[in-house]
Amino acid sequence: MKVCFLACGIYQPELEEVLAQIRKERLFDCELVVTYLPLSLHVNLKHLKDAVLKALNVITADRIILLYGSKCHPEFDEFLKDHHLVRFEQSNCIELILGERMHEIDKSSKTFYLTPGWLINWREVFDSGWGLDEVALRQSFGSYDKILLFDTGVCEITDEMILEFFEYTRVPIEVEQGGLAVFKSNIVAAIQKAINGPERG
Repeated sequence: MKVCFLACGIYQPELEEVLAQIRKERLFDCELVVTYLPLSLHVNLKHLKDAVLKALNVITADRIILLYGSKCHPEFDEFLKDHHLVRFEQSNCIELILGERMHEIDKSSKTFYLTPGWLINWREVFDSGWGLDEVALRQSFGSYDKILLFDTGVCEITDEMILEFFEYTRVPIEVEQGGLAVFKSNIVAAIQKAINGPERG
């Protein structure tokens, strides 16, 4: 059996590590592959929709897991209704990685979250070349109390990378050492669901 993740590129550092662990631990007797879509698609919902549908039409696999948050596109339920997919209830990538910790933090402050994938690729999303108003983007960060970088430990995070993002946002950045336990649990559950679910039709 071949199980394919159709995933936002934001997940690549964490997903590659988790899948390597799953293969090493021999948790499943199936082939696990990934098709990544560009993180920049989030800037334009039409482009995101078109890219997801195009990818679904060309992926050759017995099961497909859509690795996007449930709220990454407001019309996911509508335009994916005819596709047999495993999807996630969590609203976004942060919730999939932090789990309940995200809700605990939200109770105490208005927080903008970063994962290593976000920190590495933030210019791809916030680059004004995508038609975004850079001044408006920077002003929008003024509504946040802090930025939390949840370091999952999958890649090197340098002080220079953090400073560069701070200089862009002017919002204090805190680093919290985390891990992959929550994310791995979500991925394992999705693979189990895919294996037990109906084939593509």
